[in-house]
Amino acid sequence: MFRWPLAVLFMILPFGIQAQPIENTRTPYTLKLVVDEENFFESEIAAGKYVNGQNAVQVYPGESILLEADLKDGKIGTLSCVKENLHPERTITVSFMQHTTGKKHELMMLEVTNPFSERLSYQAGIYLMKSEKWVKTSVLPILPKLKVYETWPDMIVSIALTDWALGDK
Repeated sequence: MFRWPLAVLFMILPFGIQAQPIENTRTPYTLKLVVDEENFFESEIAAGKYVNGQNAVQVYPGESILLEADLKDGKIGTLSCVKENLHPERTITVSFMQHTTGKKHELMMLEVTNPFSERLSYQAGIYLMKSEKWVKTSVLPILPKLKVYETWPDMIVSIALTDWALGDK
């Protein structure tokens, strides 16, 4: 069994000064990922924010969140994590999951839905279990009103999504 200190995984960026709605708070839980038939990864995930600082979004495997965008002059202003999709025309859906076959890790999958009439782009960093560090990864922009599925064969403990933008960058 693998155990990692939460301090390494808890935050990727300092907390923002801006107040976030209560829905932005992750409740503490135990993250468990299948490695193979004999091993698994386990880590205690403390309460924390889904959206930090400058719209940096951090999710762990098994989490699905709704990000409501505050648009200013055709640009993404503030992202807020919400419980209900009351504004589907400006709510981004993010899901991150581990796919397994039996008791063996197969891949990690990120699903992001673009509700906008413009292309949505973002950057991503992944925290790899084997190397115990954050690594930048490539992701595709999402065409209007579509969703994208990104997959990795690696064991990813957490993913950080930043630099959200609409239109051609």
